[in-house]
Amino acid sequence: MTQLFGTDGIRGRAFQPPLDEETVRRLGAALAVELRGIEDAPRALLAGDTRASTLALATWLGESLQGGGGIVTWAGVLPTPAVSSLVRDGGYLAGIVISASHNPAADNGIKVLGRTGEKLADSLEQRLEERLATTPPGAGPPLPAAQTWLADRYLALLRATHSEALPLRGLHVVVDSANGAASGLAQALLEQLGARVTAIADRPNGANINAGCGAIAPQDLVDTVRRLGASAGLALDGDADRAVLVDESGAILDGDDILLAWARHLTAHDRLPGRRVVATVMSNFGLERALAKEGMEMVRCPVGDRSVWTAMQAHGSALGGEQSGHVICAHHSVSGDGLLTGSHLLAIATASGWPLSRLSDLQRLPQVLLNVPVKRKRPFDELPGVRRELAGTEALLDGRGRVLLRYSGTEAVARVMLEGDDAVEITELANRLAETIRSELQ
Repeated sequence: MTQLFGTDGIRGRAFQPPLDEETVRRLGAALAVELRGIEDAPRALLAGDTRASTLALATWLGESLQGGGGIVTWAGVLPTPAVSSLVRDGGYLAGIVISASHNPAADNGIKVLGRTGEKLADSLEQRLEERLATTPPGAGPPLPAAQTWLADRYLALLRATHSEALPLRGLHVVVDSANGAASGLAQALLEQLGARVTAIADRPNGANINAGCGAIAPQDLVDTVRRLGASAGLALDGDADRAVLVDESGAILDGDDILLAWARHLTAHDRLPGRRVVATVMSNFGLERALAKEGMEMVRCPVGDRSVWTAMQAHGSALGGEQSGHVICAHHSVSGDGLLTGSHLLAIATASGWPLSRLSDLQRLPQVLLNVPVKRKRPFDELPGVRRELAGTEALLDGRGRVLLRYSGTEAVARVMLEGDDAVEITELANRLAETIRSELQ
């Protein structure tokens, strides 16, 4: 059986395998069996984003889960991190989100969260896949009416993470909700925290989620902040689990900037255990260098917010994230939450009396990324030439940069990434590595 679960749940083109009706109903029935192994009448919270396909997928999964003995609360449109928070708050056994995050509207996906609000471990996803293969499609009672009051409960939980009632007083914030799950909610939260808010990309129509807007395409936000002379901008993605900020000048602050600013704040208040931050292999070496200069350690982990959270737990870190804007602060959450991240960074700037541009002075190192077509994917340490070239490159860049070799998960391509002080040097080194890979894997 083809693997269904990837780094962020099941994802694909809506209504095509694995998001066809039979597979989704099988998943609902398999999940019901899994959950009934823990409780006789398991309660699950179900929500989704604003794609046109979301209601159909939720209906198939929710009906089959109920047919298998589960009790489903349908929340309607909610961000992924809202489901994570509400599962913990409401004592649900599981949370399910119908969303493809930052993908285009034609795609969709299914994310399953455990009773702690965390994404399922690989072993549990594997067990679900094995069970799904032998479980017939389920049917059951119709999806119940949406419990829209849960959105207000989520906003209350977010407000409670702030120590002040109006931490954003005096700010004019432009918020871009990517026509996604946080449309309306983002403006409401920021206003409740005291900001004056201008909202853009908050009119979802089922087909415009992430379309030229949001965290993956923040240019309209940049232009609006500059045109209005706003204090800051906040961009979310389709399911609002990532955040990108825009300062008063229109400069974009990504996840690396956010990690640096938040780490400094937590350290100043003695709330960063071990002075340790988790970041993925994609974070710029400039972040590692900046943290080291201030006596903080950066631990790297594989890509994916689940990998970030796992590494945070293993290393006792309270802060971790990805360059893309998935940031987790363990003092408040167990997963990336764009509204939580954005509101706290804006609050840090407000409390300091500084403009947002003062929060991060991250100096990024030049980066070269090459894609090398390959006929097969062999471990790099099994290739003598690549092994020698890599060792020599790492020795040359020791303390001044880094090398990352990895294969694409979806293409027959090896990715060669180098960062360093000297753009000419790392370009030459990257080309040599790429040529060595090409010669050994053709």
